[in-house]
Amino acid sequence: MATLPTSSTTLLLTTLADTQLLGKRLGAQAVAGQVIALNGDLGTGKTTLTQGIAAGLGIRARVTSPTFTLINEYDAGTRGLRLIHMDTYRLGESLEQAQAEAANLGLDEIFATASLADETSGGAVVVIEWAERLTTLLPPETLHITLTADPDNPDARTVALSAHHAVSAALLAWLESTH
Repeated sequence: MATLPTSSTTLLLTTLADTQLLGKRLGAQAVAGQVIALNGDLGTGKTTLTQGIAAGLGIRARVTSPTFTLINEYDAGTRGLRLIHMDTYRLGESLEQAQAEAANLGLDEIFATASLADETSGGAVVVIEWAERLTTLLPPETLHITLTADPDNPDARTVALSAHHAVSAALLAWLESTH
């Protein structure tokens, strides 16, 4: 796949509904095999954004953070794609331990098979909370999203999105053209 120049954009979202809407827009355009890496402190809206992504995929199930289970998988929604939702917050005490534990969870297999159709779906979109702990393990096509809370407004956040390769760059370009 052709490599595109790095593209990035920053958005200011003023409400939780804006965060969910951004996720819904991403989910509505994400493709099988898409990996979305979410970074940010506690309470910055990573799970809220993921709930929006699920809505955009047409998934009606209640989406919650898999902080203790590490991975939640949701059946395909109306777009025919499953959601694999990971939370790496509880993996390892160091970055090295977190990466080793993620490898033991079958992270490579998750990435390799997300783009493949199976008997129940056309593939999956993978969303990883606390992805900064796994940076070296993420595929190049990953869309990176960093959420930063506004200290003066608990519902507002700055969202920085960056893409370094074709699939994620196309998703980001679409988002920018329709914002």
